[in-house]
Amino acid sequence: MNLDGRDCSKIDKNGNIYSAKKAPPRNLDDFVNELILKSKSKHLKISYSNIIILFAIILAASLIYSFGDYIFPPNDFNEKLMRSSTVTVPVKASGEPVILINNESAANPTWDELISFLKVDDTDRILYQNNTFVSSDFAERLHNNAEKAGIRASFVVVDFYDSTDVHAINAFETTDKGLTYVDCTGSIVKLQELDSFDKIAYIQKGKKYGIVSIYYTDTPEYEYYNIRKDYLFRRGFYDNLGYVYTVNVYWEHI
Repeated sequence: MNLDGRDCSKIDKNGNIYSAKKAPPRNLDDFVNELILKSKSKHLKISYSNIIILFAIILAASLIYSFGDYIFPPNDFNEKLMRSSTVTVPVKASGEPVILINNESAANPTWDELISFLKVDDTDRILYQNNTFVSSDFAERLHNNAEKAGIRASFVVVDFYDSTDVHAINAFETTDKGLTYVDCTGSIVKLQELDSFDKIAYIQKGKKYGIVSIYYTDTPEYEYYNIRKDYLFRRGFYDNLGYVYTVNVYWEHI
């Protein structure tokens, strides 16, 4: 005998037929209550699942923002990259123009020669102060020191699409690893004896300006920064300054 698709083979003491696969409810009220409890349990399970999914999405977004070091560009990002810009020549903190002193006998260094020079040079240990020493002062000094040491150097002006300020650094054409950008702009806090603010700068137009301590990298390739910037542990990495708009390299004079 079949009732609502179930095999029924037993009769209770009141004459009701029920399935042998499941004991019958004691009465109609118990049966209704059982259905209500099942319905509530089902809805609770769905709610808990939704909450867990939402929490996972929020957590993932937080991790991407924290470790990816991501900055959302404005809506007119592509338009600003496409239009031409007026090159702003930076002056020193004193208001005086940058003066590059070149050495005719200076030559392009190897990567190791460049790093050795940077470790000895003390430009990065000067305090950064808006009124006395800013990025153009640092870049001028490093350029002139390098040329004096026989290392060919350039003065570089970096403009950011999301900022009105420009940043001055240096570049060296290493014989074994190609063009290498160096940012020796110092700290606003006095460095300890073993500290260093010599950094390799990673630059590509339209992409983040990355800087990494010379003690934690051995390549000037932007791809190195692009891959490593999202690592959880990034020793020697500094906060990026924004998206690069233009880069102007001066080898002889500004």
